[in-house]
Amino acid sequence: MTESRREWIDVRPLIPQVSVEQVAAFYGLPLPEMQRVGSEIRCRCFLNCGHDATGDRAVAIKADDPQKKWKCHQYGCEHGGDLLSLMDLVAPGTHMGGRPKGDRFKQLARDLQNIAGGDVQTKPVAAPAVVPPATPAIEPVANVRLKDSPNERARGLVNLDMRFLVEPSGEMNKFAAGYFRKRPYLTPDVCRSWRMGYLPRPGASQERTGGTMQGKIVYAMCDDDGEVLSWFGRDPAWEQEHSKWVASGKQGREPEKFHFVKGFHRGLELYGQHRLREAEREAMAATGLVVVEGPNDVIALSCLGAMAVGLCSNIATDEQVAKIVRLANEHAAGRVTVMLDCDTEGENGAKKLVVELAEHCRVRLAWSSATNGGVFKQRQPESLTAEEWGEIRTHLKHP
Repeated sequence: MTESRREWIDVRPLIPQVSVEQVAAFYGLPLPEMQRVGSEIRCRCFLNCGHDATGDRAVAIKADDPQKKWKCHQYGCEHGGDLLSLMDLVAPGTHMGGRPKGDRFKQLARDLQNIAGGDVQTKPVAAPAVVPPATPAIEPVANVRLKDSPNERARGLVNLDMRFLVEPSGEMNKFAAGYFRKRPYLTPDVCRSWRMGYLPRPGASQERTGGTMQGKIVYAMCDDDGEVLSWFGRDPAWEQEHSKWVASGKQGREPEKFHFVKGFHRGLELYGQHRLREAEREAMAATGLVVVEGPNDVIALSCLGAMAVGLCSNIATDEQVAKIVRLANEHAAGRVTVMLDCDTEGENGAKKLVVELAEHCRVRLAWSSATNGGVFKQRQPESLTAEEWGEIRTHLKHP
């Protein structure tokens, strides 16, 4: 028998013997508070995969699954897998995106064997050290306007939308052109108004401004005063790439749907927050401030006369909840309508958000997969017709 064969460890029978809590203890990783939601355990994301703080139900772990299947539902993360993939993201050293191979896999297999054998000796984890309470207060995290950024290149991106294409043309690839054709509300005027559009990849002789946003549908995230804080992009070919990934048996890393610039704290902001000062008081009085998931939902509802803000996720952070309450009090007489997507993730996030908001303001749920006999199941707000929105608006009208 070769040396490499003797080192091989079969992880399949080991994974059912080990819990997430045991893995965390082995690597010295403090776990956040966990909540049981049906057959799942939900908690804040505690993985070292590079994204910011999340809502406290971002990570879903299948409690009764022998393989400990899990997924992070935070936009821009969406990692998932079994217990070994989770170990890859929390163990010391450079992770492999939850898909360990080679020496990384061998080390994790040995760790798994040790944990199953009762080894509770903790190892240092590659997570930032917890700051002791006695240390001086840390300055609150905040996003900086691009025009005020200390980075010269970032300051040069304030008017990136001047390069956007806002209607299907030969300069767009087929996926970008199809993205606009499927969304007729994204007219050139609407796109320019919202400072969004397609950023083409430059030719050899053209300026390469835009970096990671090139080839994406790009949106401006503005502060309350309308100043650009950051740009974020949506892959127009995501549906096709995701279908290929599923068909391959989910081999490799899951395709990224939305891309945010590293260092931008999206959990502090709400897409569309700068448009509320322009809102028609009559529209706000009818439904209150509408809270949705994505930027297209915000834009589509604005075309139907509704004022909405987007989480850019299906889970609201504590900071977003506080901001929703503040904006609702300032612009909508303390009224909020929650209208996340009518799918499992959206409805789970909506239920939690309704409870959190109800402590501070008047809140209603716009719809669910059971509304009107299930006609809205698997729908998103951006898909609503004027007639459908009119019916929902009438139902939501406050006395």
